[in-house]
Amino acid sequence: MSYRLAADVGGTFTDIVLLNDDTGVYETTKVLTTPDALEKGILKGFDELAGDKYGQITSIVHGTTSGLNSVIERRGAHCALVTTKGFRDVYEIARANRPEIYNIRYHKPEPLIPRKDIYEIDERVSFEGTIEKKVTKEMMREVIEALKGKYDSVAVCLINSYANTKNEKEVCRILEEELDEGTIITASHEIAKESREYERVSTSVLNAYVAPSTRRHVFALSEELLKRGFGGTLYMMQSSGGVIRAEMASSTAVYTLMSGPVGGAIGASVIDRENIIGFDIGGTSFDVSIVVNNRMETTVEAEIEGFPVLAPTVNVFSIGAGGGSIAWNEAGGMRVGPQSAGAAPGPVCYGRGGEKPTLTDANLVLGHMSPEHFLGGRMQIDAEKTMAAFEAYGRQFGLDAEAAAEGVCEIANHKMADAIRELTVKRGIDPRNFSILAFGGAGPMHAALIAEMLDIKEVIVPANPGVFSAWGMLHADIRHDTGHTKVCLLSSLTEEDFHQNFAELKKELDEVLLKEGLQNEERNYICALDMRYFGQEYTISVDIPDETVFDREEIEQAYSAIYERLYGHHSPDNIVELVNYRMTVLVPVNKAAVKRRLSDSPAEPVGTLQGYFSSKKYDIDIYARECLVTGREISGPAIVTELTSTTIVPPGWELTVDEADSMVMRRGNGGTEDGR
Repeated sequence: MSYRLAADVGGTFTDIVLLNDDTGVYETTKVLTTPDALEKGILKGFDELAGDKYGQITSIVHGTTSGLNSVIERRGAHCALVTTKGFRDVYEIARANRPEIYNIRYHKPEPLIPRKDIYEIDERVSFEGTIEKKVTKEMMREVIEALKGKYDSVAVCLINSYANTKNEKEVCRILEEELDEGTIITASHEIAKESREYERVSTSVLNAYVAPSTRRHVFALSEELLKRGFGGTLYMMQSSGGVIRAEMASSTAVYTLMSGPVGGAIGASVIDRENIIGFDIGGTSFDVSIVVNNRMETTVEAEIEGFPVLAPTVNVFSIGAGGGSIAWNEAGGMRVGPQSAGAAPGPVCYGRGGEKPTLTDANLVLGHMSPEHFLGGRMQIDAEKTMAAFEAYGRQFGLDAEAAAEGVCEIANHKMADAIRELTVKRGIDPRNFSILAFGGAGPMHAALIAEMLDIKEVIVPANPGVFSAWGMLHADIRHDTGHTKVCLLSSLTEEDFHQNFAELKKELDEVLLKEGLQNEERNYICALDMRYFGQEYTISVDIPDETVFDREEIEQAYSAIYERLYGHHSPDNIVELVNYRMTVLVPVNKAAVKRRLSDSPAEPVGTLQGYFSSKKYDIDIYARECLVTGREISGPAIVTELTSTTIVPPGWELTVDEADSMVMRRGNGGTEDGR
């Protein structure tokens, strides 16, 4: 037997999936995250499922938001930046644009590296790539003395190093020789080999900021797995939706900053629907992504806490709204989140010391959770203390506990619906043409109510929704991305340059795969060109279906079509400029197919509780998920309980289990009884 493991480390829970590659059967569990040492929570879940199977596990993949959280909370490494003389202030000056143009109190994000930790060397490379001043050890003597023993990591970003990497490579070589052995050196040409100095500096600094903590986590996890007899490969998720060997991820940590949320986006891309809005509601955040025409939406540049990152990233929009989001009072008005009770102390109902009411507590008060069945009955729920907390919260607004809880849920649902509009309506996409795929511990609990707000008719809850992101990671291919800036007018692009530039990228990616020990495996290459109208600053990425075929007219037509779709017009008389070549290599992995379940036993409720929808009281049937097999149908109001999640079927909704063992909810003609 051979197995694969996946772990999705969230702010509150860590989700684990163990897949048997021979039978296709998988097991799941959910454990509390251990923020101070993530590997402890991961290993607890691994031990629960793997037991004595570590020697049969071929690979482990995991994603985490720990790097992202370290940026948000400003608890990353003490790092320095080395740059070209005269460019010390590039990082602090940043760009002159104001993302919030109507906010008179807007301030740029505080740099991760203060000016006193930025050092200059007197080297120079021209924009054409000509070395005007070579790097020598003597010119770096003063910088070396200033860096020695003071920093965990150093980012090196020299002017125009994307055009010629020789000077930057020499700086990194000297620093690796002279500085302490444990100091991590980040070279901008290895992270972002593109033009736009500030964005390149920002990406390099972010990598240096999170690399030490990522390396410590990877080393600690690897060491413990080795003790348990694991001899396979440890991978980490990347923000791009692919996986990379963990030891490589520790030096390119910036690629993993959004690795937690993307697992769900990968899972959504294999669901049998062309257009999907997938969202994950965990303990801390609400993460939403979309699949359009069976393609997961990605972007070549992202922004994290106001800092640009030149790295391929699945387009995930996140807000601070999760099961642990705290309800509070601001100037006599109800507010929910973004503050979260997290894993410790957690919501009031967990009985772990939490005293502030949360969204999870509100669902318990409304009867949208079954205390006896939560987390498969493993966790004791304190309903009495939760009710007392909401009674105290409601008194601030002259409301009883149930009305206050309904207000909290309504606010949270509206915030989540607005996040979906941000990714769809504001970009000219009609969400009514999509199905919702709801996962995470709390996703299926709110999905149908959010669908009503957006007039979406279908909600899909996959098998084991609470660990769906971890399950999605088992579908992630090994992936590496690269890109080079080569500016020229499209009209002057020659077939020779076209083929040569893509050939260079392909060679670079093949060398990376060789370092990973992948030589003869099947691989797929995806090519693209970043283009713009001459005189513009920003580019549009255009896929090149076959890099062996050069057709300048077809390339320009593809660019014009995308420009027209995005902006409603294009300019056929304008000159088109080519800026960047891009290439991605994918090495496919085995996929985890979900099989339908059959049974002759009827789906009977395992209990009933009283709850509220739109201020009306109902008797709500409780069903066990394992009893709902393929073809089973139930009507709302109902609750479906399972180990990793709870699904709410509101009044007026019908639920059917399909061939992929997913629960599909659809609204009846009248919606809920109050007419929504």
